Amino acid sequence: MSITTPRLDLMSRLLDVAAMRHDVIAQNVANINTPGYTTLEVNFEDALRESLANKQDASAAKAEVVEGTGGLPREDGNNVDVDMEMARLQKNSLYFKVYTQIMANELAQYRSAITGR
Repeated sequence: MSITTPRLDLMSRLLDVAAMRHDVIAQNVANINTPGYTTLEVNFEDALRESLANKQDASAAKAEVVEGTGGLPREDGNNVDVDMEMARLQKNSLYFKVYTQIMANELAQYRSAITGR
């Protein structure tokens, strides 16, 4: 017997991807002075959209780290733009907060139903 719902599974998956995206952004920023380093991104939304369109659950969507779009390449071949990465980090942080709030509300409903309040 499973106590999770498709909505909780989706929120859990979205939180996992947001954490992965945070790690990738941190890696980009850490390599800002590494010659030849190219910006990385996490692709997930298209895979999620496709899996949901095919009536599959969220776990069918796979997140993958791919070479991303960064700033203009410098002479050393590095294309990390710190301003762009900080904007991506802020956006990702907002998504993470929204996902955690939705999950907390969902769990609060279960808690309320169990305790009878």
